[in-house]
This record gives sequence, C-alpha cells and structure tokens, in this order.
Amino acid sequence: MNAHQILFVEDDPLISLSASEFIRDRGFRVLDADCALDAMKVIDRHGYLSALVTDVDLGPGQDGFALARQVRTAYPHLPVVFVSGTAAARHPVEGVEGSVFIDKPYHPRQVVEALRGMPAYRTAA
Repeated sequence: MNAHQILFVEDDPLISLSASEFIRDRGFRVLDADCALDAMKVIDRHGYLSALVTDVDLGPGQDGFALARQVRTAYPHLPVVFVSGTAAARHPVEGVEGSVFIDKPYHPRQVVEALRGMPAYRTAA
C-alpha cells in the first residue's frame, strides 16, 4: 500500500470535508466517519489503518477517547491524534498512550505534522 490509510472521525461536516481534503492532498488515503459507531463500521469494512484522527466530542454515543481505546484493542500501536476545543485537560487521563492532542481551532497541517512525527507512524505501512 503506497499511501497511509487514515481514519478521520469528525461530527462537523464542514471540518471533516476541509480537513480530509487537505490531508488527502498531502498523499494520505482518508476514510471518513462522523461518529464512533460509523468509525467501527469503516474499520470492519477496510481492515487496515495507519492512524486514527478523531474529534473527542462526537455527539451521542462514544466519545473519541472511548473510540481510540476500542480501536487500540485491535491495533495496539496505532498512532492516534485527538482534536477538540474542550477536552485538553481530559487527554492525559482518558487519552491512549503515545497519542497527540491538538486544540481546536486547528489547521489540518497540524494533523499531518503530528502524524508524520509519531514514531509508530514513521515505521508503519
């Protein structure tokens, strides 16, 4: 597989569209989901992931922290990037080991830089 396959989970359609497009333009394959349940369906359908990028506050259902913990059961070393405008204080307690947190508002370039800087990402794929 030439491109790293990223699962991008964001419940705001405008953020999802613009960020996914920016990340795709940087050579990544981006799979989109708007909630934790849809994210798990995408994983079941596609199987392989290079990284998970998720908003923390995903509306009803699981939040991004719970989603990342669930995904890490199948992919223990998967790079994870969390984004949120409200959850920075919860990241050290609820985030997964080795993950990165980016405050909203953010530029998608920050996500790309975070992914490329993670050791597990650099050795993946």
